[in-house]
Amino acid sequence: MLTKEVARLRDKDVRQRRRAVRKLFEDGDPAAMPHFLPFLEDDDEWFVKRALIAIERWYDGKDPGIAESLASSGNNERRLLAARIASRTSSPEGVLRGLCKDDDAKIRLAAWSSLIRYDQKAAHEGLKNVDRAVRKLSASALIDSGKVDEEDIRAIASDSSSAVRRTLSKSVSDSRGEGLYPGLPKDLLEEVSGSVADASKEISISASSALERPWIQDLLRSRAPEVVTILTAGFRESSWMEDPDVVDSVLKIVSDPLLERILRRGRGAYVEAACMKGIMDENRSEATRSRLVLDRIGRSPSSDFIGMLDSIDTPSDGELAMAISALVVEAAGSDGRE
Repeated sequence: MLTKEVARLRDKDVRQRRRAVRKLFEDGDPAAMPHFLPFLEDDDEWFVKRALIAIERWYDGKDPGIAESLASSGNNERRLLAARIASRTSSPEGVLRGLCKDDDAKIRLAAWSSLIRYDQKAAHEGLKNVDRAVRKLSASALIDSGKVDEEDIRAIASDSSSAVRRTLSKSVSDSRGEGLYPGLPKDLLEEVSGSVADASKEISISASSALERPWIQDLLRSRAPEVVTILTAGFRESSWMEDPDVVDSVLKIVSDPLLERILRRGRGAYVEAACMKGIMDENRSEATRSRLVLDRIGRSPSSDFIGMLDSIDTPSDGELAMAISALVVEAAGSDGRE
């Protein structure tokens, strides 16, 4: 049957050739793969696509030239296929390392994935790669393998990308660190683990210490209402506003919804100083800056606070200007009654 269908692949009638392709795929015989290779040069894109599918499905790696040829192609789809199948050859490292430097991000990631499967040591290299996706892939591979060491954990825990750090925090959180990484310092595991409730508790105990932990920083950036509510409780139980450095750190990290919630209550110099920093922060949305102003209504803002608001240069018809005006009018009315 295979011989018959292979013969039809060379038929002058395109309909016959297509029927033969469909029948060969239906039969699923890997021996048909070499007969699809000529279609890589076909003018009909339909046949080219089927050739690529046949190679991905049936390539056994015995002919490394196929993977090498695809890897050197100027076509992204072919290089991506090479990245996926090169590890089937006996010596794929050369091809894969070349593709790890490809201009296309998808191809680089596929090549790194295949390289790590071929050689687990490559994952340690991947942790130092400039591509966030490669570092995340490498971190996940090391954690899943159980062969992650202290140096790896420190690299993952201190990574600039929250997506990379989460690969470790999820692993530790799922197991609560029990027996997962024997022999590693407890404080290191605690650095990357914990739930929202844990973060809120840490903040209530010491906001300055909590803010140094990457996994807590990730949570502080959340806009999810349920996360904001739990974290707000921690801030309200702490004295974070009494330390200007901590205030600066909080304002640099937290999401707009969380900032609005943690500054909503209270009155006095510390609250006003923190609110003013938020109001003056042009990186914040105008809605949030306006909300911080309006939340001072009814809280007897000081004359100094009102004076600083008056000095803010903002379009008169803007949301922030209207909020400031409303607070100034309210404060003036309060002074008149007194």
